[in-house]
Amino acid sequence: MASKTPSLISPSAQGVLDDLAGWKPAADASASDEVWLASFRSQTAALARFSGVAERLHEVRHVFADSPNGPLPIRIYRPSPGYLPVLLHIRGGGGIAGSLDAHDAALRALAKTTGWAVAAPDYRLAPEAPFPAQLDDSEVALRWLVKHGREWALDADRLVVSGDSIGGTLATALAVRARDAQIPLAGQILLFPNVDLRQDAPYHSRQTENGRIIEQDDLERQIDVYLNRSADRLNPEASPLLQLAPSIGEPILLVTCFADPLRDEGQAYGSQLLAAGARLHEECLEGALHAVLQMRGRVKEADTLFERISHWLFDVGGVDRRGKGTPLAG
Repeated sequence: MASKTPSLISPSAQGVLDDLAGWKPAADASASDEVWLASFRSQTAALARFSGVAERLHEVRHVFADSPNGPLPIRIYRPSPGYLPVLLHIRGGGGIAGSLDAHDAALRALAKTTGWAVAAPDYRLAPEAPFPAQLDDSEVALRWLVKHGREWALDADRLVVSGDSIGGTLATALAVRARDAQIPLAGQILLFPNVDLRQDAPYHSRQTENGRIIEQDDLERQIDVYLNRSADRLNPEASPLLQLAPSIGEPILLVTCFADPLRDEGQAYGSQLLAAGARLHEECLEGALHAVLQMRGRVKEADTLFERISHWLFDVGGVDRRGKGTPLAG
C-alpha cells in the first residue's frame, strides 16, 4: 500500500510554506468566484517575495507582436550583447494569475545563469480570456520570434520553448503546434508541468503533497476557471498527457519536484515521452516545492534547478554559460 506520508523538505522550503500560510486567508469553499479568484491571484503574486534580488542584465526591453486580439507584449531579457539563442519562456500562474512582473526576478536569473536571451509573452488570463487564449498568445510570440528574431539579434535557429507549471503545459502543447506548422525547435524545457487536467485525476502525489503550494480543491477550481468548457479537460492541448502524438523531434528537459502535488503526473508524462521515442532528460528535484523557479532567494533547490537548466541548454545550444553570444553576422 502506498504511503500517505508527505515527503521530506528542507527547513528553508518549510519556511516558504509557513510564510505563505501566514499570508493566506482562511479557506472558504462558499466564496464567490470573484472573491476566490482575487485571493488566488494574491497568493500567486506573493511567490515573487521568494525570488531574491533581481539580476542586472545587459538589456531588458519590450516588443509588441501583432495578433488578432491586439498587440501582444513580449519582454526580452538579454544577458549580453551579440547574437544569442533564445528561450521562449511561458510563465506559470494556472492560466488565471501571475504576471511578468511577479516572474521578473526568475526570468532575469534564467537569462543570467544560462547566457541565453529569454523572451516572455504577457499572455492573456482566464476567466477574462479562457483557454486556449494563453496557448494562442504563446504561438503568436513563437511566430514573432521566427519572423523578427534576427532583427533583434535573436537566433531563431536555436529556439527552445519552456515554461513552469501551467507554462510547461503550454510549452509542450506549443511544441506540437510548432511541429505541425513545420517550425523547427531546438528543444523543450518543462518545469513541473500540470499535464493532466482531468477531473480528480488519480495521482498519489496529489494526496501526499496536498497543501504544498497547491491545494487540491484550489487546483480543481483553478482548472474550471481556466478552461472554457469542462470538456476541454480532455483536450490534448490542455491535458498533454492525452496527446497521442507528442512532439518528440527535439530534445526535452523535464523537471519535476519531489514535494509537489503535480509530481506524479509529470513523471507519467515523462514515461509517455520515452515510450514515444523522445530524447528526454528527466530529473526530480529532491525536497523541492512546486514553483521552485521563483524561490531562488530562499531555497537551495532553486539554485540546483537553474544549474540543471544551464547545463542542459549548453549541450543543446552551445552558448558560453558566462553569457557570451555568437557575433551577429552580416
